[in-house]
Amino acid sequence: MRKVLGWFSAVPLACLFIVGCGGSGHTTPPASQVPVVLTLQDQPPAGLTALSFGIQVSGVSLQPSDTTKQSVALLTTPVTVNLSNLQTLNTLLANTSAPAGTYSSITITLSTPQVSVINNTGAQLGDGTNNCVASATAACSLSPSLSANSVVVSSAPFPLTLTAGTPIQIGLDFNSNESLTITDGTLSITPTVTITTNTTTNATTGNLADFANGTGQVTSASNNQVTVTDISTGQPLTFATSANTAFTNFNMSATCTTINTFACVQTGQNVNFNFGVSGAAGSGPTLTSLNLNNGVTNGVTGTVISTNPFEVLVTSASPAFVGGDTGLTVGQVVQVAPSTGAVFSAQTNGTMLPAGLTFASSNDLGIGQSVMLDSTGFTAGTGTSPGSLTTDNVTLVPSQFGGNIDSLNATNQSFELNGLNGLFTGNNINDVNVSTSATGTTFTGGTTNDFTGLAVGNTVNTGGLLFNSPTEGGQQVLVGGQVGVTGTTATALRSR
Repeated sequence: MRKVLGWFSAVPLACLFIVGCGGSGHTTPPASQVPVVLTLQDQPPAGLTALSFGIQVSGVSLQPSDTTKQSVALLTTPVTVNLSNLQTLNTLLANTSAPAGTYSSITITLSTPQVSVINNTGAQLGDGTNNCVASATAACSLSPSLSANSVVVSSAPFPLTLTAGTPIQIGLDFNSNESLTITDGTLSITPTVTITTNTTTNATTGNLADFANGTGQVTSASNNQVTVTDISTGQPLTFATSANTAFTNFNMSATCTTINTFACVQTGQNVNFNFGVSGAAGSGPTLTSLNLNNGVTNGVTGTVISTNPFEVLVTSASPAFVGGDTGLTVGQVVQVAPSTGAVFSAQTNGTMLPAGLTFASSNDLGIGQSVMLDSTGFTAGTGTSPGSLTTDNVTLVPSQFGGNIDSLNATNQSFELNGLNGLFTGNNINDVNVSTSATGTTFTGGTTNDFTGLAVGNTVNTGGLLFNSPTEGGQQVLVGGQVGVTGTTATALRSR
Protein backbone atom coordinates (compact mmCIF):
# COMPACT_ATOMS: atom_id res chain seq x y z
CA MET A 1 0.00 0.00 0.00
CA ARG A 2 1.48 3.32 -1.00
CA LYS A 3 0.07 6.56 0.34
CA VAL A 4 0.62 10.21 -0.51
CA LEU A 5 0.90 12.51 2.47
CA GLY A 6 -1.10 15.70 2.48
CA TRP A 7 -1.27 18.78 4.76
CA PHE A 8 1.20 19.35 7.60
CA SER A 9 2.43 21.39 10.51
CA ALA A 10 2.42 24.62 12.39
CA VAL A 11 5.84 26.11 11.94
CA PRO A 12 7.61 29.45 12.31
CA LEU A 13 7.05 31.90 9.60
CA ALA A 14 10.62 32.57 8.78
CA CYS A 15 11.80 33.48 5.25
CA LEU A 16 14.86 31.55 4.06
CA PHE A 17 17.36 33.06 1.65
CA ILE A 18 20.70 33.03 -0.11
CA VAL A 19 21.93 35.03 -3.05
CA GLY A 20 23.85 33.08 -5.67
CA CYS A 21 27.38 33.83 -6.79
CA GLY A 22 28.74 34.79 -3.38
CA GLY A 23 25.70 36.48 -1.91
CA SER A 24 26.88 40.07 -1.50
CA GLY A 25 28.56 41.53 -4.55
CA HIS A 26 26.64 42.41 -7.71
CA THR A 27 28.05 43.51 -11.03
CA THR A 28 26.18 44.58 -14.12
CA PRO A 29 26.09 41.61 -16.53
CA PRO A 30 26.66 42.00 -20.28
CA ALA A 31 23.64 43.00 -22.39
CA SER A 32 23.36 39.42 -23.64
CA GLN A 33 22.78 38.22 -20.07
CA VAL A 34 19.27 38.21 -18.59
CA PRO A 35 18.82 38.97 -14.85
CA VAL A 36 17.22 35.93 -13.16
CA VAL A 37 15.59 35.90 -9.70
CA LEU A 38 15.33 32.27 -8.56
CA THR A 39 12.77 31.55 -5.83
CA LEU A 40 11.45 28.51 -3.96
CA GLN A 41 8.10 27.77 -2.33
CA ASP A 42 6.20 24.66 -1.22
CA GLN A 43 2.77 23.09 -1.49
CA PRO A 44 2.55 21.18 1.81
CA PRO A 45 1.13 17.67 2.31
CA ALA A 46 -1.81 16.34 4.40
CA GLY A 47 -2.25 13.46 6.81
CA LEU A 48 1.10 13.46 8.61
CA THR A 49 2.04 16.37 10.85
CA ALA A 50 5.56 17.40 9.82
CA LEU A 51 6.90 20.11 12.11
CA SER A 52 10.09 20.54 10.12
CA PHE A 53 11.06 19.42 6.60
CA GLY A 54 14.63 20.29 5.73
CA ILE A 55 16.27 19.46 2.41
CA GLN A 56 19.42 20.64 0.65
CA VAL A 57 19.06 22.23 -2.79
CA SER A 58 22.44 21.27 -4.22
CA GLY A 59 22.08 22.84 -7.65
CA VAL A 60 19.73 24.37 -10.20
CA SER A 61 20.60 24.62 -13.90
CA LEU A 62 18.95 25.49 -17.22
CA GLN A 63 19.44 23.28 -20.28
CA PRO A 64 19.62 25.19 -23.62
CA SER A 65 17.45 23.96 -26.47
CA ASP A 66 20.63 24.05 -28.55
CA THR A 67 22.16 20.76 -27.42
CA THR A 68 25.64 21.92 -28.44
CA LYS A 69 25.58 24.45 -25.59
CA GLN A 70 26.40 23.67 -21.97
CA SER A 71 23.86 23.92 -19.18
CA VAL A 72 23.70 27.20 -17.24
CA ALA A 73 24.02 27.00 -13.45
CA LEU A 74 21.64 29.31 -11.57
CA LEU A 75 22.67 28.03 -8.13
CA THR A 76 26.25 26.96 -7.50
CA THR A 77 26.38 26.86 -3.68
CA PRO A 78 24.23 24.22 -1.90
CA VAL A 79 21.49 25.70 0.30
CA THR A 80 19.60 23.85 3.03
CA VAL A 81 16.01 25.08 3.25
CA ASN A 82 13.13 24.25 5.58
CA LEU A 83 10.17 23.64 3.29
CA SER A 84 7.84 23.87 6.28
CA ASN A 85 8.58 27.61 6.35
CA LEU A 86 7.36 28.10 2.80
CA GLN A 87 3.63 27.35 3.02
CA THR A 88 2.56 30.97 2.58
CA LEU A 89 5.82 32.60 1.47
CA ASN A 90 8.55 32.03 -1.09
CA THR A 91 12.28 32.33 -0.54
CA LEU A 92 15.11 33.80 -2.57
CA LEU A 93 17.55 31.13 -3.72
CA ALA A 94 19.61 33.21 -6.15
CA ASN A 95 19.83 36.65 -7.73
CA THR A 96 21.88 35.89 -10.81
CA SER A 97 21.80 35.95 -14.63
CA ALA A 98 21.72 33.64 -17.64
CA PRO A 99 22.43 34.09 -21.36
CA ALA A 100 19.51 35.19 -23.52
CA GLY A 101 18.11 32.30 -25.51
CA THR A 102 15.68 29.39 -25.42
CA TYR A 103 15.89 26.63 -22.83
CA SER A 104 14.28 23.20 -23.00
CA SER A 105 14.28 22.25 -19.31
CA ILE A 106 15.53 22.92 -15.79
CA THR A 107 17.29 20.46 -13.45
CA ILE A 108 17.01 20.70 -9.65
CA THR A 109 19.40 18.59 -7.55
CA LEU A 110 18.44 17.68 -3.97
CA SER A 111 20.01 15.82 -1.03
CA THR A 112 19.93 15.03 2.72
CA PRO A 113 16.25 15.39 3.65
CA GLN A 114 15.36 15.54 7.36
CA VAL A 115 11.76 15.45 8.60
CA SER A 116 10.49 15.92 12.18
CA VAL A 117 6.96 14.60 12.54
CA ILE A 118 4.14 13.83 14.89
CA ASN A 119 3.14 10.39 13.65
CA ASN A 120 -0.63 10.53 13.77
CA THR A 121 -1.05 8.01 10.95
CA GLY A 122 -2.24 5.36 13.43
CA ALA A 123 0.64 2.98 12.63
CA GLN A 124 4.39 2.80 13.08
CA LEU A 125 6.30 4.97 10.61
CA GLY A 126 9.99 4.68 9.73
CA ASP A 127 12.71 5.65 7.26
CA GLY A 128 14.29 2.20 6.94
CA THR A 129 16.52 2.73 9.97
CA ASN A 130 14.62 4.76 12.56
CA ASN A 131 11.00 4.29 13.62
CA CYS A 132 8.34 6.59 15.05
CA VAL A 133 5.55 4.99 17.06
CA ALA A 134 2.01 6.19 16.48
CA SER A 135 1.34 9.18 18.73
CA ALA A 136 -1.03 12.14 18.85
CA THR A 137 1.52 14.49 20.44
CA ALA A 138 5.10 13.10 20.49
CA ALA A 139 7.63 14.44 17.95
CA CYS A 140 10.05 12.15 16.13
CA SER A 141 12.82 12.72 13.55
CA LEU A 142 13.36 10.73 10.35
CA SER A 143 15.82 10.78 7.44
CA PRO A 144 13.74 9.52 4.50
CA SER A 145 15.47 8.37 1.34
CA LEU A 146 15.20 10.16 -2.01
CA SER A 147 13.94 8.04 -4.90
CA ALA A 148 15.91 10.37 -7.19
CA ASN A 149 18.54 13.01 -6.41
CA SER A 150 17.47 15.30 -9.24
CA VAL A 151 14.30 16.47 -10.95
CA VAL A 152 14.15 17.52 -14.60
CA VAL A 153 11.19 19.70 -15.59
CA SER A 154 10.60 20.05 -19.34
CA SER A 155 6.83 20.71 -19.29
CA ALA A 156 5.29 24.21 -19.31
CA PRO A 157 6.62 26.87 -19.16
CA PHE A 158 9.32 25.10 -21.20
CA PRO A 159 10.55 25.69 -23.79
CA LEU A 160 11.38 28.97 -22.06
CA THR A 161 12.86 31.96 -23.85
CA LEU A 162 14.94 34.47 -21.90
CA THR A 163 14.90 37.84 -23.65
CA ALA A 164 17.70 40.38 -23.34
CA GLY A 165 16.54 43.40 -21.35
CA THR A 166 13.64 41.52 -19.68
CA PRO A 167 14.43 40.32 -16.11
CA ILE A 168 12.61 37.15 -15.09
CA GLN A 169 11.60 35.44 -11.86
CA ILE A 170 11.76 31.65 -12.04
CA GLY A 171 9.78 30.05 -9.24
CA LEU A 172 10.38 26.48 -8.06
CA ASP A 173 7.34 24.98 -6.35
CA PHE A 174 8.39 21.91 -4.38
CA ASN A 175 5.16 19.94 -4.06
CA SER A 176 5.40 18.07 -0.75
CA ASN A 177 1.82 16.97 -1.31
CA GLU A 178 3.06 14.66 -4.08
CA SER A 179 6.64 14.17 -2.91
CA LEU A 180 6.24 12.65 0.56
CA THR A 181 5.01 9.06 0.34
CA ILE A 182 4.49 6.10 2.68
CA THR A 183 5.08 2.59 1.34
CA ASP A 184 4.47 -0.26 3.80
CA GLY A 185 5.13 2.04 6.76
CA THR A 186 8.30 3.58 5.31
CA LEU A 187 8.51 7.31 4.58
CA SER A 188 10.35 8.28 1.39
CA ILE A 189 10.56 11.22 -1.01
CA THR A 190 9.83 11.19 -4.72
CA PRO A 191 10.62 14.83 -5.58
CA THR A 192 7.91 16.66 -7.50
CA VAL A 193 8.58 20.23 -8.64
CA THR A 194 6.63 22.57 -10.88
CA ILE A 195 7.91 25.82 -12.43
CA THR A 196 6.33 29.25 -12.75
CA THR A 197 7.75 32.41 -14.31
CA ASN A 198 7.08 36.12 -13.91
CA THR A 199 8.39 39.18 -15.77
CA THR A 200 5.98 41.76 -14.30
CA THR A 201 7.12 44.05 -11.48
CA ASN A 202 4.87 44.77 -8.49
CA ALA A 203 2.89 47.95 -9.14
CA THR A 204 3.29 49.07 -5.51
CA THR A 205 6.91 48.17 -4.72
CA GLY A 206 8.44 48.20 -8.19
CA ASN A 207 10.11 44.85 -7.43
CA LEU A 208 10.13 41.73 -9.54
CA ALA A 209 9.91 39.73 -6.28
CA ASP A 210 9.18 40.66 -2.66
CA PHE A 211 10.03 38.61 0.43
CA ALA A 212 8.68 38.83 3.98
CA ASN A 213 9.44 37.71 7.54
CA GLY A 214 13.12 36.88 7.30
CA THR A 215 14.87 36.26 10.64
CA GLY A 216 18.59 36.54 11.26
CA GLN A 217 21.52 38.11 13.08
CA VAL A 218 23.34 41.25 11.91
CA THR A 219 26.98 40.61 11.03
CA SER A 220 27.81 44.06 9.67
CA ALA A 221 26.21 47.48 9.12
CA SER A 222 28.00 50.28 7.30
CA ASN A 223 27.71 52.57 4.28
CA ASN A 224 23.92 52.15 4.26
CA GLN A 225 24.26 48.39 3.85
CA VAL A 226 23.25 45.68 6.33
CA THR A 227 24.51 42.10 6.18
CA VAL A 228 22.33 39.59 8.00
CA THR A 229 23.07 35.90 8.53
CA ASP A 230 19.91 33.85 8.17
CA ILE A 231 19.35 31.73 11.27
CA SER A 232 17.78 28.94 9.23
CA THR A 233 20.47 28.46 6.56
CA GLY A 234 23.52 30.12 8.11
CA GLN A 235 24.00 32.06 4.87
CA PRO A 236 24.70 35.83 4.64
CA LEU A 237 22.67 38.32 2.66
CA THR A 238 23.67 41.95 2.12
CA PHE A 239 20.88 44.51 1.82
CA ALA A 240 21.01 48.02 0.49
CA THR A 241 18.95 50.49 2.54
CA SER A 242 17.18 53.61 1.34
CA ALA A 243 15.23 56.57 2.65
CA ASN A 244 12.15 54.34 2.41
CA THR A 245 13.54 51.56 4.63
CA ALA A 246 11.51 51.34 7.87
CA PHE A 247 13.41 50.61 11.09
CA THR A 248 11.29 49.56 14.10
CA ASN A 249 11.95 48.77 17.76
CA PHE A 250 15.45 50.34 17.69
CA ASN A 251 16.19 52.54 20.72
CA MET A 252 18.81 55.23 21.27
CA SER A 253 22.37 54.29 22.21
CA ALA A 254 25.83 55.82 22.25
CA THR A 255 25.95 55.62 18.44
CA CYS A 256 22.23 56.10 17.83
CA THR A 257 20.92 59.54 18.77
CA THR A 258 17.61 59.15 16.90
CA ILE A 259 15.48 56.06 17.38
CA ASN A 260 14.64 53.79 14.47
CA THR A 261 17.40 54.94 12.12
CA PHE A 262 20.22 53.13 10.33
CA ALA A 263 22.69 54.29 13.00
CA CYS A 264 20.86 52.09 15.52
CA VAL A 265 21.74 48.88 13.66
CA GLN A 266 24.62 47.05 15.34
CA THR A 267 26.51 43.79 14.81
CA GLY A 268 25.07 40.93 16.85
CA GLN A 269 21.48 42.15 16.90
CA ASN A 270 18.75 39.60 16.15
CA VAL A 271 16.32 41.03 13.60
CA ASN A 272 13.46 40.17 11.29
CA PHE A 273 13.09 41.85 7.92
CA ASN A 274 11.27 42.32 4.62
CA PHE A 275 13.08 42.96 1.34
CA GLY A 276 12.65 43.08 -2.41
CA VAL A 277 14.61 42.37 -5.58
CA SER A 278 13.99 44.68 -8.53
CA GLY A 279 15.47 42.39 -11.15
CA ALA A 280 17.42 45.28 -12.66
CA ALA A 281 20.79 44.25 -14.07
CA GLY A 282 23.47 44.33 -11.38
CA SER A 283 21.08 45.25 -8.54
CA GLY A 284 20.99 43.48 -5.18
CA PRO A 285 18.29 43.00 -2.55
CA THR A 286 16.87 46.20 -1.06
CA LEU A 287 15.72 46.28 2.55
CA THR A 288 12.08 47.29 2.98
CA SER A 289 11.93 47.03 6.78
CA LEU A 290 14.12 45.89 9.67
CA ASN A 291 12.76 45.11 13.14
CA LEU A 292 14.95 44.56 16.22
CA ASN A 293 14.16 41.62 18.48
CA ASN A 294 15.11 43.30 21.75
CA GLY A 295 16.84 41.20 24.36
CA VAL A 296 17.77 38.33 22.04
CA THR A 297 21.43 37.38 21.53
CA ASN A 298 21.53 33.57 21.47
CA GLY A 299 18.35 33.20 19.44
CA VAL A 300 16.60 29.84 19.07
CA THR A 301 13.30 29.53 17.18
CA GLY A 302 10.83 26.71 17.40
CA THR A 303 7.24 25.48 17.47
CA VAL A 304 5.44 25.04 20.78
CA ILE A 305 4.34 21.38 21.00
CA SER A 306 3.50 21.38 24.74
CA THR A 307 2.66 24.07 27.29
CA ASN A 308 2.84 21.96 30.46
CA PRO A 309 5.73 21.31 30.43
CA PHE A 310 6.78 24.08 28.01
CA GLU A 311 8.35 22.18 25.09
CA VAL A 312 9.52 23.47 21.72
CA LEU A 313 10.63 21.68 18.57
CA VAL A 314 13.66 23.64 17.36
CA THR A 315 13.56 24.95 13.79
CA SER A 316 16.64 27.25 13.71
CA ALA A 317 19.30 28.97 15.82
CA SER A 318 21.29 32.21 15.52
CA PRO A 319 25.02 32.24 14.62
CA ALA A 320 25.90 33.31 18.19
CA PHE A 321 24.19 30.24 19.61
CA VAL A 322 25.48 27.85 16.95
CA GLY A 323 29.00 29.19 17.49
CA GLY A 324 28.85 27.99 21.07
CA ASP A 325 28.86 24.37 19.80
CA THR A 326 25.97 23.48 22.09
CA GLY A 327 24.95 20.28 20.37
CA LEU A 328 21.44 21.61 19.76
CA THR A 329 20.12 20.56 16.35
CA VAL A 330 17.14 21.46 14.20
CA GLY A 331 14.29 19.01 14.75
CA GLN A 332 15.25 18.42 18.38
CA VAL A 333 12.70 18.84 21.17
CA VAL A 334 13.77 20.95 24.16
CA GLN A 335 12.05 21.66 27.45
CA VAL A 336 12.09 25.41 28.09
CA ALA A 337 12.44 27.02 31.52
CA PRO A 338 11.81 30.80 31.49
CA SER A 339 13.80 32.53 34.23
CA THR A 340 12.18 34.64 36.92
CA GLY A 341 11.30 37.94 35.28
CA ALA A 342 11.68 36.58 31.75
CA VAL A 343 10.30 39.01 29.16
CA PHE A 344 7.37 37.85 27.00
CA SER A 345 6.49 39.91 23.91
CA ALA A 346 5.00 39.62 20.41
CA GLN A 347 6.83 40.51 17.21
CA THR A 348 4.20 42.90 15.86
CA ASN A 349 6.57 45.15 13.87
CA GLY A 350 4.59 48.15 15.03
CA THR A 351 1.17 46.96 13.85
CA MET A 352 -1.92 47.14 16.07
CA LEU A 353 -3.38 43.90 17.40
CA PRO A 354 -7.10 43.21 17.81
CA ALA A 355 -8.34 44.00 21.32
CA GLY A 356 -7.74 41.38 24.00
CA LEU A 357 -4.76 39.62 22.39
CA THR A 358 -1.62 39.55 24.54
CA PHE A 359 1.56 37.55 24.94
CA ALA A 360 2.84 38.65 28.34
CA SER A 361 3.54 35.50 30.38
CA SER A 362 3.68 31.71 30.36
CA ASN A 363 -0.11 31.77 30.71
CA ASP A 364 -0.32 33.04 27.12
CA LEU A 365 1.54 30.07 25.61
CA GLY A 366 -0.42 27.93 23.16
CA ILE A 367 0.08 24.84 21.02
CA GLY A 368 1.29 25.63 17.50
CA GLN A 369 2.77 29.02 18.34
CA SER A 370 6.18 29.89 16.93
CA VAL A 371 8.56 31.51 19.38
CA MET A 372 12.05 32.95 19.48
CA LEU A 373 13.96 32.22 22.70
CA ASP A 374 17.05 33.96 24.03
CA SER A 375 19.02 31.02 25.40
CA THR A 376 20.86 31.60 28.68
CA GLY A 377 21.84 27.93 28.98
CA PHE A 378 21.34 24.58 27.30
CA THR A 379 21.81 21.01 28.54
CA ALA A 380 21.56 18.19 26.04
CA GLY A 381 19.05 15.43 26.75
CA THR A 382 19.92 11.77 27.23
CA GLY A 383 18.18 8.87 25.52
CA THR A 384 14.62 9.83 24.68
CA SER A 385 14.57 12.69 27.22
CA PRO A 386 14.50 16.20 25.69
CA GLY A 387 17.28 18.69 26.31
CA SER A 388 16.62 21.63 28.62
CA LEU A 389 16.98 25.29 27.70
CA THR A 390 16.75 28.30 30.00
CA THR A 391 15.68 31.65 28.62
CA ASP A 392 15.22 35.25 29.72
CA ASN A 393 13.20 36.27 26.64
CA VAL A 394 10.29 34.61 24.83
CA THR A 395 9.12 36.40 21.66
CA LEU A 396 6.03 35.32 19.74
CA VAL A 397 6.82 35.20 16.01
CA PRO A 398 4.60 34.27 13.01
CA SER A 399 3.39 30.68 12.54
CA GLN A 400 2.15 28.89 9.43
CA PHE A 401 -0.51 26.21 9.14
CA GLY A 402 -3.56 25.41 7.07
CA GLY A 403 -7.05 23.99 7.06
CA ASN A 404 -10.53 24.56 5.65
CA ILE A 405 -12.71 27.65 5.94
CA ASP A 406 -15.77 26.62 7.97
CA SER A 407 -17.47 30.03 8.18
CA LEU A 408 -16.86 33.65 7.17
CA ASN A 409 -17.58 36.89 9.04
CA ALA A 410 -17.51 39.72 6.51
CA THR A 411 -18.24 42.34 9.18
CA ASN A 412 -14.89 41.95 10.92
CA GLN A 413 -13.09 40.14 8.05
CA SER A 414 -12.44 36.95 9.98
CA PHE A 415 -13.10 33.26 9.38
CA GLU A 416 -13.17 29.98 11.27
CA LEU A 417 -10.55 27.46 10.21
CA ASN A 418 -11.03 23.73 10.86
CA GLY A 419 -9.50 20.61 9.35
CA LEU A 420 -6.30 21.47 11.24
CA ASN A 421 -3.17 19.33 11.32
CA GLY A 422 -2.49 16.70 13.99
CA LEU A 423 -0.46 19.01 16.24
CA PHE A 424 -3.67 20.91 16.95
CA THR A 425 -6.22 18.09 16.87
CA GLY A 426 -4.00 15.84 18.98
CA ASN A 427 -4.24 18.55 21.65
CA ASN A 428 -8.03 18.93 21.25
CA ILE A 429 -7.81 22.15 19.21
CA ASN A 430 -10.23 21.70 16.33
CA ASP A 431 -10.65 25.24 15.02
CA VAL A 432 -8.86 28.58 14.97
CA ASN A 433 -10.30 32.02 14.32
CA VAL A 434 -8.29 33.86 11.63
CA SER A 435 -8.46 37.66 11.86
CA THR A 436 -7.54 39.53 8.67
CA SER A 437 -7.43 43.15 7.55
CA ALA A 438 -7.48 45.01 4.26
CA THR A 439 -4.05 46.55 4.86
CA GLY A 440 -2.27 43.93 6.97
CA THR A 441 -3.10 40.70 5.14
CA THR A 442 -1.90 39.44 1.78
CA PHE A 443 -4.48 37.28 -0.01
CA THR A 444 -3.54 34.92 -2.85
CA GLY A 445 -5.25 32.20 -4.83
CA GLY A 446 -8.85 33.33 -4.35
CA THR A 447 -11.23 34.82 -6.87
CA THR A 448 -9.97 38.26 -5.76
CA ASN A 449 -6.86 39.37 -3.88
CA ASP A 450 -8.86 40.40 -0.81
CA PHE A 451 -11.25 38.97 1.78
CA THR A 452 -14.12 38.86 -0.71
CA GLY A 453 -12.23 36.21 -2.69
CA LEU A 454 -12.61 33.66 0.15
CA ALA A 455 -15.44 31.12 0.36
CA VAL A 456 -16.66 28.51 2.81
CA GLY A 457 -15.03 25.22 1.89
CA ASN A 458 -11.78 26.80 0.66
CA THR A 459 -8.61 24.98 1.67
CA VAL A 460 -6.10 27.64 2.72
CA ASN A 461 -2.59 28.10 4.05
CA THR A 462 -2.33 30.84 6.67
CA GLY A 463 0.52 32.72 8.32
CA GLY A 464 0.60 35.14 11.24
CA LEU A 465 0.83 35.57 15.01
CA LEU A 466 -1.13 32.96 16.99
CA PHE A 467 -2.74 33.99 20.31
CA ASN A 468 -4.99 32.51 22.97
CA SER A 469 -8.02 34.81 23.10
CA PRO A 470 -9.79 35.34 26.44
CA THR A 471 -12.60 37.17 24.63
CA GLU A 472 -13.21 34.07 22.48
CA GLY A 473 -13.45 31.68 25.44
CA GLY A 474 -9.81 30.66 25.15
CA GLN A 475 -10.04 29.89 21.42
CA GLN A 476 -6.85 30.45 19.49
CA VAL A 477 -6.81 33.45 17.16
CA LEU A 478 -4.39 33.90 14.26
CA VAL A 479 -3.72 37.49 13.21
CA GLY A 480 -3.38 36.68 9.53
CA GLY A 481 -0.48 38.18 7.62
CA GLN A 482 -0.94 35.77 4.71
CA VAL A 483 -3.93 33.78 3.48
CA GLY A 484 -3.45 31.59 0.41
CA VAL A 485 -6.27 29.60 -1.15
CA THR A 486 -5.00 26.25 -2.46
CA GLY A 487 -8.25 24.41 -3.24
CA THR A 488 -11.90 23.93 -2.40
CA THR A 489 -11.82 20.76 -0.31
CA ALA A 490 -9.34 19.26 2.13
CA THR A 491 -6.89 16.73 0.69
CA ALA A 492 -6.94 13.39 2.53
CA LEU A 493 -4.55 10.44 2.50
CA ARG A 494 -5.10 8.60 -0.71
CA SER A 495 -3.76 5.45 -2.28
CA ARG A 496 -1.22 5.71 -5.00
